[in-house]
Amino acid sequence: MTNIRSEKGFTLVELAVVMIIIGLLIGGVLKGQELIKSAKVTSTISQVKGVDAAVSTFQDIYAGLPGDLPSAGSRLPGCTGVCAPSTSANGTLGNGLVETGTAFTPGLTNLDDETVAFFPQLAAADLISGVAPGDNVFGGNFPQAPVGGGLVPATLATTAALPTTRLATDVTDFRSGLYLMHQQSFNSLTLPSSNALTMQRIDRKIDDGNPLSGSVYAAEQSAGDCVVDDGSTSGADNLYNTADSQLFCNAVIRIQN
Repeated sequence: MTNIRSEKGFTLVELAVVMIIIGLLIGGVLKGQELIKSAKVTSTISQVKGVDAAVSTFQDIYAGLPGDLPSAGSRLPGCTGVCAPSTSANGTLGNGLVETGTAFTPGLTNLDDETVAFFPQLAAADLISGVAPGDNVFGGNFPQAPVGGGLVPATLATTAALPTTRLATDVTDFRSGLYLMHQQSFNSLTLPSSNALTMQRIDRKIDDGNPLSGSVYAAEQSAGDCVVDDGSTSGADNLYNTADSQLFCNAVIRIQN
């Protein structure tokens, strides 16, 4: 007697159900990734605002800017080494400026005393966390940013101090003040830390969403990388190049006038 075993495949309905489940899983993963990105942007904005508030509190208590504070070693608990420079490499301690000759210049190899001392002094005053004074790395003398890279401070007086020619040429409403540079590496602008969409989100939540105006500027490696440059002054020109997902953007954020 011959046994006949029927082999039954999936029905169209069953296949449709499987495809729907797979689609839901993929959609959930993508949505989760988007939520993570959004949370990192929000955390980075909170970090910047926290530094701004910490600087204001520091000024109220010590009547000076972090990094620029004279005799910091005797005025701040546990402030030694990079936290307590005795002189300023490119300026004068106590003049109300966080001075640096090269902090925002591509190819930087050494940061200057006031820039290096900025975050360690805020930490010594117990106003921020996330720094371990000693080495010029993010997570060392400089805090890491949730969206990647980290933050470097400096007082900028003119557009000539901005990190790219495009910014120096196209920014029309520049105001001097204390800025934070968000970048991937503190010694090179050739390693941008964000894509244009991330930068746009940060700019819109903090400022006006325009990469070349307000208090948030976009620095790019090459013209057109981060900011659309079609040669005009209207239309798509001077908007974030959100069509490009590569890491081509750094942020220059004014926190104090």
